Amino acid sequence: MNLNNLFSKKSDFNPQFLGQNPDEQLIAVTRRGFVIELRWLLPLAIGFYFLILNNYFLESSLNLIFNAGAISFIRIVAFIILSLIFYNRITDWFYSVNLVTTQRVIDFEFSGLGIKKVVETDLRNIQSVTIESAGLLSFLFGLNTIHILTSGDNPNIDLEFISNANKIQDLISDLGRSVNKNERIK
Repeated sequence: MNLNNLFSKKSDFNPQFLGQNPDEQLIAVTRRGFVIELRWLLPLAIGFYFLILNNYFLESSLNLIFNAGAISFIRIVAFIILSLIFYNRITDWFYSVNLVTTQRVIDFEFSGLGIKKVVETDLRNIQSVTIESAGLLSFLFGLNTIHILTSGDNPNIDLEFISNANKIQDLISDLGRSVNKNERIK
């Protein structure tokens, strides 16, 4: 079985990550498909539109209650809040990644400001790998969730809304079988 990286055609592609074992090789890196982030991106874009570009709507609705100075203050506070929400959500998406290596599967989940959860399991502990497709966005854009069932007290891992789920599922299954059969991985 040839385990070249799914995203590179170069044979000398050798990325590294913190906590990597000396004899461990990174095979695949995935994250949630960006289209699933439209759940929060579209309402935020509409909020920025009404805050920045649509002065008539904001001025006419708030002019009856507040003076011009208060409206400017409300606009600045709303802009800061929307910007913080945008920063929080985009960093959550960017830093939440899934790694598949020759020894384990690692799921990094970031949420909030600095809250992280790292779940990993050795390939020898994997019992089954299934794919779930749920929802309209999943159907339209091919975003699926991979459920990795592990043995014993090891935590199960869910790789949510990834676009190349079939390849990743096949890769994890093959790696798990080869490690359990003590085959040499090329």
